[in-house]
Amino acid sequence: MKLFLDNLFFLGEIVSLTGLTWGAWLVLRESLAGIVFPVHKKSGLAVAFAANLAHPFRRVARI
Repeated sequence: MKLFLDNLFFLGEIVSLTGLTWGAWLVLRESLAGIVFPVHKKSGLAVAFAANLAHPFRRVARI
């Protein structure tokens, strides 16, 4: 049982690091899009993410 829990813990660590790396890559890609590739248009990921985060608060403010 201990071996199973250890393996489950390490699997969780790998998934967590993979998600963190993927998120860092998305942020880096958005921030460097205009610098490294001047003709590249930003995808609006930051705007969409901010709108999704702010949605519950806007809804509460209207009520």
